[in-house]
Amino acid sequence: MSEYKYYIKKIFQPAPNQVIIEAGDKSERPVFNYQPGQYAMISYRNRLGQMEDKHAFSLASSPTGSQSISFGIKIEGAFTHGLLNLQVGDELRVFGPYGNFCYQANKYPDAVMIAGGIGITPFFSALNYANDLKLSNKLALIYSARTKSGATFYPEIRSLQTRNSNLRTLFSFTEETGATETNVINTRISAEQIKNFVGDVSGKTFFICGPSLFMASMVANLLRLGVSRAQIKMEEFSMIPDKSWGARLKNISYALAFSALVAAIIFFSFIYEPTPKTAKKNYDANQLAMINSATYERMITIYDSKNKALSDLNQQILAAKSAATNSATTPVASSSSTPAATPVYTPATVYVPAPVYTPPKTSPTPTTGVSRAR
Repeated sequence: MSEYKYYIKKIFQPAPNQVIIEAGDKSERPVFNYQPGQYAMISYRNRLGQMEDKHAFSLASSPTGSQSISFGIKIEGAFTHGLLNLQVGDELRVFGPYGNFCYQANKYPDAVMIAGGIGITPFFSALNYANDLKLSNKLALIYSARTKSGATFYPEIRSLQTRNSNLRTLFSFTEETGATETNVINTRISAEQIKNFVGDVSGKTFFICGPSLFMASMVANLLRLGVSRAQIKMEEFSMIPDKSWGARLKNISYALAFSALVAAIIFFSFIYEPTPKTAKKNYDANQLAMINSATYERMITIYDSKNKALSDLNQQILAAKSAATNSATTPVASSSSTPAATPVYTPATVYVPAPVYTPPKTSPTPTTGVSRAR
């Protein structure tokens, strides 16, 4: 693991829930080499003088800027709130770079980047990289955020577009209305909007970065358009906790303590049996029958709920596969060259639970040493 000691050159908040940090070497020596789309882990000294556990963030700067690196960070949690206490000149420990979610100009001549929220960060690095090198690669950016003010790097991306004729953009601000700017909408991104914006999907590579639900929605949209899984590159944008051995051992100790507690509960609830004397004194046949009946009904309800959810999911997947197959086999003038979507998932057979226990129609005869119902 490569570790670097850098110092903050700039730190500011473009919005209340965001912070931009630029850091570099105090002697102005070049920073480490990295590729657009990679991330680094950072740590800083808190108010108590202790180094915080490392967290990972995508690099927002272009690799062509050798004097500094920058991060676009969403404020959510104690670690990121602590960043707001830092000032210019404060030390920042940087580890990396890491990751394979990289934009390689020679490999992706026609790329579509789909960002949700702070997931714009690795794409901002790639857009600056392409502009700095005057690349002729085709680039299309679809950026979804709740509001215009909350869209990190929005003014900078607009400026990049004026300087790069190969860059096209579409912005979606879902919590605003009455959009008047060019290529700005106020609805969630749909498959139809992607199709209208990018045109023919063949030959394109689609990069997706953002929250999990956003990414799942965008993948579903692309599959409906006939985009193959091989054309889709993804990376979930979230704070990655420290993976050092110290942090791992701490997590393991918590896990062992929790496991011991669970084992104790299981022992006293299911394994331990009262002595015959206690059973004779406390055994209530009617109460046991009621408990067994309620337990059985509850289990059937849970299985029915899970079966319904599985059935609904299977129907959705089958519908998506059917739609993809129909779109591939039905001639359409505007997208005749669109390849058929490769089946991604075969729905599993819905599980049918076997009867666990059938309560007796009459109360059982009290006996000694009766085990609790399981």
